[in-house]
Amino acid sequence: MILARRKTHFYSFVVLAVVLPVCFLGGILLRPSYEPVDVASNNLFTQAGFVTQPQPQDRKEIGSTKVKDGTFRFHVETFVNYQGKLVMELKSLSLLQVPDPLLYWEATKEAPTEISDRSILLGNLAGLSRKQFLLPASVRGKAGHLLIYSQGQQKLIAALPLPAKMTRVSRY
Repeated sequence: MILARRKTHFYSFVVLAVVLPVCFLGGILLRPSYEPVDVASNNLFTQAGFVTQPQPQDRKEIGSTKVKDGTFRFHVETFVNYQGKLVMELKSLSLLQVPDPLLYWEATKEAPTEISDRSILLGNLAGLSRKQFLLPASVRGKAGHLLIYSQGQQKLIAALPLPAKMTRVSRY
C-alpha cells in the first residue's frame, strides 16, 4: 500500500474512533421520550378485554365465584353493565404458562375435550390483570364451560365449569 494511503487510513480511523462514540452518546441523550401508555391507547386495551377505567357504579352484580382446574385458578364475577349487557370479569389467580391462551364459552353439561362449532370465542386470556368479556345474549341463564385453548399448542388446555346462576339475569 502507498504511504499516503496508509496515512489517510490511519487518520480516518482516529477520527472515527472519536466521532462515533460522541454520536452514539449524543443520540442516546437527545432521543425523545415517549410515554408507554396514555389515554389514547385505552381503546386498544378495551378491545383486548383489559379494564382501563374505573367502572361506573350503576352496574348490577349477578354473582362471583372461584373456578379452578388443577393448574388454573380464576376469580370470576358476572354483572350487568350500565348498557344492560352481561359482562364477565375474570382475574387469573395463577400464572398461565400456556402459549397464546384464548377463552371460549360452550354451553354444555359435560366438559368438552375439544373446541367445536358451538364454542363462542370471548377473547385473549394472556397476563395476570383483570379482563372483562362481553357475553352474548345466548349465554344468559345457561350453565356451561369456560374453555382455555392454546393457539401455540393447537389444543384445548382446560374446561372450567360455570354454573347457570352466574349468567342468570333478573329484572331491575
